[in-house]
Amino acid sequence: MVVTEKQDKADSAGAHFRRRSALTAVIALLAAGVVAVSMMDVLGAFSATISQNGLFTAGSIVLEETHGATTCYSTGGTNTPFTTNSSSCSTVDVFGAPTGQLPGGSATTQTLTFENVGTSPASSFTVTPGTCAAAGTGSYYGNATSSAFCGIVDITIGNQAGTVCYYPAQASACPALSNTYNLTSLDTFGPVAIGSGLASAATDSLVISTKLDSTATNADQGLAATQAFTWTLNQ
Repeated sequence: MVVTEKQDKADSAGAHFRRRSALTAVIALLAAGVVAVSMMDVLGAFSATISQNGLFTAGSIVLEETHGATTCYSTGGTNTPFTTNSSSCSTVDVFGAPTGQLPGGSATTQTLTFENVGTSPASSFTVTPGTCAAAGTGSYYGNATSSAFCGIVDITIGNQAGTVCYYPAQASACPALSNTYNLTSLDTFGPVAIGSGLASAATDSLVISTKLDSTATNADQGLAATQAFTWTLNQ
């Protein structure tokens, strides 16, 4: 058989056309497969999802002190971020700031109410007295030392109901004021336990009674005693 040059070119072109057609068919099949898989993902896939948050909250013990219209907080105030949960309350005087007291005179009473306004119970409630100091006031005053004058300022601390005495500690009403229990002996006694703690939202009203003892002398005239008190709730 004789193959002409013209026929050879035609055969070559036909082969090229067939190869291109085959390649096009393969690409079309692959594309169709991708579309089919994509359609299966859209039409045939199952899924299930749950979204949620975790919440972890710490409890709190916060001491609130009230006297009349005055309120103090261990945090320094309400809605106040704090670090130490400890603050100073200078607007309330523990003794009621009595003045002009005379030997063997009438007792002065001061009622303070404390509440645990936190969310957790406190297992102990204590008051820690500081060291008593005395200094002269006005233009005329005696020369008694701090320990001598503080030793003749009698004191008791009990609950408002009069059923428990915290200083001196006894399960009954506090005894009559006497020189046995004074600011100096209170300082020596150390932290005074106030009940058995405070549950959340629980309160305890305390009565602090003070009097200048009948044994005061001229050396005690015109003197003033000062003593710090720290009230503490513990977990």
